[in-house]
Amino acid sequence: MNNKSFYPPRTGGHESVILDILRKVNCQKYLELGIYKGNTIRIASTFINKTVGVDIIDHIGPNKNFHFIKSTTDDFFSKNKENFDVIFIDADHKFESCVKDFENSLKILNYNGFIFIHDTDPISEKYTNFGYCGDSFKINKYIYDKYPELDLITLPLTEAGLSIIKRKNENRHNLYI
Repeated sequence: MNNKSFYPPRTGGHESVILDILRKVNCQKYLELGIYKGNTIRIASTFINKTVGVDIIDHIGPNKNFHFIKSTTDDFFSKNKENFDVIFIDADHKFESCVKDFENSLKILNYNGFIFIHDTDPISEKYTNFGYCGDSFKINKYIYDKYPELDLITLPLTEAGLSIIKRKNENRHNLYI
């Protein structure tokens, strides 16, 4: 896998991984920052009690089966009063914005929750342009350096990659000790 010409298969990208994990962890409250065309959140809302999507542009139109908030993520976080089990960050692809979204997400993440961040492992230099991943991939080093209490794994999915973050000491068995 160190071969620079290696390209992961396009089937089963980040959406299917996220949806599979959402089902397996019995997520009840899901937040998606940057929904674009809503591929992930639309399916997630068919089996999750509360799904919220935040984006500055409504690409989907009126027929949504989830709660849509047309807003910047900064405005959303300044008004939000809810916590979530799983949060998916795929909004602005600038490192600084990704950091703000991540830190705000940590504040509203339920016990034993997960944060997914898209665009964290661009497959080539071309994908570091802002039309693709931008420099949001730098978030991984930031998390490693600033948050040793978090577990982070990055999956080399499609051309962009997906990172999964969880607090190290939060597990189901800790509730019974």
